[in-house]
Amino acid sequence: MSSDLIIIGMYLALMFTAGIFFSRNIKNTADYFLAARSAPWFWIMGAVWATNIGFLHGYLAHGGAAYEWGVIQANFEWFQGPFGYVLTGLFFIAFYWRAGIFTVPHFLERRYGSGIRVIYSIAWLIFFIITIAAELYLGGLFLKELIGLPFWPTVLVLTCVVGTYTLLGGLGAAIMMEFVQFIIMMLGTMPLLFILLNMTGGFEGIKDVLINQWHISDQYFSVLPDIHHPYGPGPWIIMGQCFVVTIGWCAGHQSMVQRNLGARSLYDSKLGYVVAGVPKTLGAFLYVVPMLAAPIVFAKHGIFVEKADAAYGKLILNLLPTGMLGLFIAGLVSAGLSSISGVLNSSSTMVIKDIYERFLVKGKSDHHYFIAGRAATFGIIVASLLLVSVVAKSPLIMWLEQTLLAILLGPFMGVLILGIFWRRTNTSGSLIGYLVGSAYAIWYQQIWGQNIFFKISWWSFVVTLVVTVIASLLTRKPKAEKVEGLTWESDFHAQVGAITEQRAETNGTQVTAMPEIKVTMPPWYLNLKYWATGILIVQLALLLFFG
Repeated sequence: MSSDLIIIGMYLALMFTAGIFFSRNIKNTADYFLAARSAPWFWIMGAVWATNIGFLHGYLAHGGAAYEWGVIQANFEWFQGPFGYVLTGLFFIAFYWRAGIFTVPHFLERRYGSGIRVIYSIAWLIFFIITIAAELYLGGLFLKELIGLPFWPTVLVLTCVVGTYTLLGGLGAAIMMEFVQFIIMMLGTMPLLFILLNMTGGFEGIKDVLINQWHISDQYFSVLPDIHHPYGPGPWIIMGQCFVVTIGWCAGHQSMVQRNLGARSLYDSKLGYVVAGVPKTLGAFLYVVPMLAAPIVFAKHGIFVEKADAAYGKLILNLLPTGMLGLFIAGLVSAGLSSISGVLNSSSTMVIKDIYERFLVKGKSDHHYFIAGRAATFGIIVASLLLVSVVAKSPLIMWLEQTLLAILLGPFMGVLILGIFWRRTNTSGSLIGYLVGSAYAIWYQQIWGQNIFFKISWWSFVVTLVVTVIASLLTRKPKAEKVEGLTWESDFHAQVGAITEQRAETNGTQVTAMPEIKVTMPPWYLNLKYWATGILIVQLALLLFFG
């Protein structure tokens, strides 16, 4: 065990040092919040996945939910996630780039006005602080139960490491660190899958024991269970999760979008997001499939698991030898740090760009907002630490997080879809629709007692959609210049033509005399359409096999 502690300590020291090193060239807000728009597509790919996969969204909370509910948990990796990555990469990211924004709330203001920007920013900030608190809690719980480290000192060490390099280095340091952590996660945690499959006779061996011997329902092995499933009936997964929460997560989650806004080109941004569907698909083999074998291993060795969120840690503690355990823990800690770093940087970006600079302190120098960004990062760290003990009271962290997302993203997708696809949507309609949809989602969960978050997201989306349409039709339509370039009806070629006219006017050249712009096509192996098609075909095959 001492060698494992040494490995973990060396890893944390390495992350701390590397983070300081990567932060040395951060000088302004563009560097701090958007990595100077310099990240290549493969950094984006690694950063998007590493941000999305941590203690909460991956190994511990997802693994605990898979231990409790079965293969249904893989729908995030084999159905929803890659579908959302591909659709957002092919479509939504281009709107954000063309709008020249720093944040998703900034886009909403460009389309609708400042009111919805403030409301949406505050809602996401609350969610982000809860998310960081949950990540820190799960990390402290994991290391406490696994190798006996004291909970609060461990939480503080994790906070200091990730807080330091994120506070100093901003998005640039976060993306580079996330790419490194992406490699460590993939290499460090994959061996567990092969160890477990070898012990239990493969996937069919696991099914044989659980279904034929233990008489567990075959719905435990379905990624899209039937309508009677208490946690996530298949139809609601498709409607509420796939088409609302997943797309909302990929297109509306600031830490996901911000990585793409930091790319060196629009194509790098789109390709990085689409290709991130590959490690996302592999993610289920890292923390969902292993947990299907966990009950068999626990029964064989007489291991008692009090809380599902601790099941993954119990599993590796009893399977992996000294040394390998330390490397594995380093991979898991890497996952947690990358996720915390992504959310932390995005939170500070929203605080400064959407609230502080926009409404509180206007017209200051870029250096002022750069320093304010670091102060905001520190404040969010402190707020998250104060919430750790509150989050710890939740019986299953995954349920808490997904319920909050359903309440948040259902209304957001309603106003986003209408804002892009219907020019008639106006400021009053969007604000009324968003507030009514959010109130309905909270009522549906708190008063009605609906605990299937797929239903919460779908019906709050529908209510927001209907109310926004009605309110928009009853109020004045938006001015043409308000929506130009921000909606699907805005012809892209017309926009390119307008840009050409503007450049010609600036250079004193007639448009007809300007040289034709040559477009360089990427090599076939980096073709966006090929990657998107291949990823979606793989998802279909997995659904047919596990559905």
